[in-house]
Amino acid sequence: MVATVLIVEKNSSGGTNTDKTGGTIRMKDADDANVDTNNPMVIPGSGSNYSFEKWLHMKMTVAPSVQLTNLKFYTNGTNGMGTGINLWAKNVTTFATPAQVSTTTGYTNAFSYTSAAPLALGAGPYTTTGEMGDHVVLAQEVQSTAAQGQTPSQTLTFSYDEI
Repeated sequence: MVATVLIVEKNSSGGTNTDKTGGTIRMKDADDANVDTNNPMVIPGSGSNYSFEKWLHMKMTVAPSVQLTNLKFYTNGTNGMGTGINLWAKNVTTFATPAQVSTTTGYTNAFSYTSAAPLALGAGPYTTTGEMGDHVVLAQEVQSTAAQGQTPSQTLTFSYDEI
């Protein structure tokens, strides 16, 4: 049987799951999965403002005939969000309540993760339903040099091998 894998966003202290498979994640100044214009990121007069973390995780809802391995996360390698806007990423094993980021220490530029050099989320093998691998934690930085208005969307990719 072919596996079914969802990408979930986890919010609040309990890690409430929201299915984001093929959907939109809105970086904002709030810990929620809503894709709305509430709690927007604000351009600071100087320095940087940071979003709340977005915790993303792979969740298998239908197990494969054999196994899944090599969980990965990557981008197209190009930041198309505009001058003064950065997206940061890291992998974390254990979920923690999303917090508003105050520094990029421990994070890496998300656009440095490409199909040729992805962020590894777990080797596996994964054979049963449920959450699997590490979380991808994202944070957005808005610098004082950013332009007004909504930023263009970016595609984030999760992949795995199935046998």
